[in-house]
Amino acid sequence: MRQRDLYHNSFQLQYREPFGAVPKGSNVSLKLDIHQWYKVSQVNLHYIYDKKDDHHIQAMELNKKVRPYHRYESRITTPEEPQLLWYFFEVVTDNHSLYYGREEVFESGAGHIYDHIPPSWQITVYDPVYQTPNWWKHATMYQIFPDRFYRSGTVDVTHAPKTSLLHTHWDDEPLYIFNEKKEVTRWDFFGGDLQGVIAKLDYLQSLGVTVLYLNPIFEAESNHRYDTGDYHTIDPFLGDKNDFIELIDKAADCNIEIMLDGVFSHTGSNSKYFNREGQYSTLGAYQSKDSPYYEWYTFHNHPYDYETWWGVGTLPTLNKENQDYQDFLIYDKESVIKTWQQRGMKNWRLDVADELPDDLIKKIYKQMKNDDESSVLLGEVWEDATNKTAYGKRRDYFLGGVLDSVMNYPLRRIMLDFMKGEIDAGVVHRKLMTLREHYPKHYFYSLMNMLSNHDVERIKTVLEKNVLAHPMEERKEIVKAQVKALSLWLYSFPGIPSLYYGDEAGLTGGKDPDNRKPYPWGKEDRELISWYKKLGSWRNKFTALRTGHWKSHFLNQHVYSFERWTENGEDTFGKKADNEHMIYFINRDHRESEEVTLSVKKEGNWQDIQNLLRIFPSKNGKLRLTLEPNESMLLQYLD
Repeated sequence: MRQRDLYHNSFQLQYREPFGAVPKGSNVSLKLDIHQWYKVSQVNLHYIYDKKDDHHIQAMELNKKVRPYHRYESRITTPEEPQLLWYFFEVVTDNHSLYYGREEVFESGAGHIYDHIPPSWQITVYDPVYQTPNWWKHATMYQIFPDRFYRSGTVDVTHAPKTSLLHTHWDDEPLYIFNEKKEVTRWDFFGGDLQGVIAKLDYLQSLGVTVLYLNPIFEAESNHRYDTGDYHTIDPFLGDKNDFIELIDKAADCNIEIMLDGVFSHTGSNSKYFNREGQYSTLGAYQSKDSPYYEWYTFHNHPYDYETWWGVGTLPTLNKENQDYQDFLIYDKESVIKTWQQRGMKNWRLDVADELPDDLIKKIYKQMKNDDESSVLLGEVWEDATNKTAYGKRRDYFLGGVLDSVMNYPLRRIMLDFMKGEIDAGVVHRKLMTLREHYPKHYFYSLMNMLSNHDVERIKTVLEKNVLAHPMEERKEIVKAQVKALSLWLYSFPGIPSLYYGDEAGLTGGKDPDNRKPYPWGKEDRELISWYKKLGSWRNKFTALRTGHWKSHFLNQHVYSFERWTENGEDTFGKKADNEHMIYFINRDHRESEEVTLSVKKEGNWQDIQNLLRIFPSKNGKLRLTLEPNESMLLQYLD
């Protein structure tokens, strides 16, 4: 049998209806086309409930003839318990069975014929009671590594950790000082603080920022502060609780929400809970088995042999199932979550979310929503969050009541792989459509989309490495165009665009600690800052770029495109919105122009929002244009 003799495409409604993730208890229609010249004795739909690995087989019925195919159909009802549902097809002939499943294990769309059990398509079955806050879908984020953003005045060295190394010059290069065991013995600090953030709120507002995500700000020994020393205390090198409350209040005046980094998987060894270094007055778990915190940790041979986060001795792992720890974190009158809620903090990003049990995340989520339904819980997840498996368990992040959002690393990989020439626009289309298929719509529009952050190389550095063969001046122009193209993509795409501090100023940086350089005040790339201000203004102006419908287009191997629109006075969630229609294009080829044609429903003129004098007419349902090398554009339909 030839590959084209069987066909099912999970992206197309004539083969799978409805498209994408579905609420629990929904009806789903699945169809398979088989070339009419084959004598088929039976066609079976196989579907599996993920929670208990329940395998069901249902005979498919001949629906109609679509020459030269026979179309078979089955209707199934999804389970009442939210979970993943997997499916594939079996075609029984006179002498053997053939199977039809996904062509690529992690990508949906059209399938492939196999002589064995194939990769399955995924249906995400979720609880529709849980929806992400509306304000969050309209947000624009800015991420700050607090020590490196802005220093408000003279550094008070009395507040510096004992192991610190203080930079005299703001434009120094960050560094680590290791011992022979590759352990950090001195942490370098530049002196950025909370008052420094407050001083720059007007600047952040000018970028269109509505959410400010801060890397950890609680007391800790390191400059990154992922080794928490005291969850109830702002690191004195950054300020105090009054500074933080002032930041929340003044940010609110600028229509900016604050999100904190919650590091609840581990603490620092130098903490009031573990106290390995004996710098706290508390009786730490390392010091004695009689410590009130002893059961929070797992010791194999007290005190020297204990569970750590990825083998890092300064990061002892917490026992997240311990009830006393859960009370301390969530339920006590002065728990960590409640304490900061009382001070006006309602949004959290969970560090290494896959290290936390789903039940614990659900409890944090519930406490947050009980206090304020509009609060947002975001998780650090590096993969497709709908089918993520960690420690042998499928995670329930987006089935309802666990997380509101995750960091969209899959989108970042797709964008960068495309720009580097490792995949073409057809693969981009298929991968993005797969994400849209897997994610319930509320979550797809709530993902934290980013090009850079504190854990990866900065976008400019990534792109520069890919054009080293070009002359220096040509290289600069290519990278500038690519940064603009990718950032325009980011700000036009469903989800929350997140700008890592300094990217808008042209900051470069490789792997940690190079990606955590101080913001280059006074040495900024003013052209690039002006560009990001435009992006922020466009995103805030056009509802279609935030909660408009989305449609993906593969035009040729070098050109990718997508549409965003609102219609009939509503956005994709049925909220009131002006009618708008936008189309994004990118030509990743930095040598050749590309002529493309896109089928559109609207006749009339389309205006380039970067150059209002450029107008492209659509005629007979076709929009034709030429994209120069490295060119990207965002077109607006003119009524």
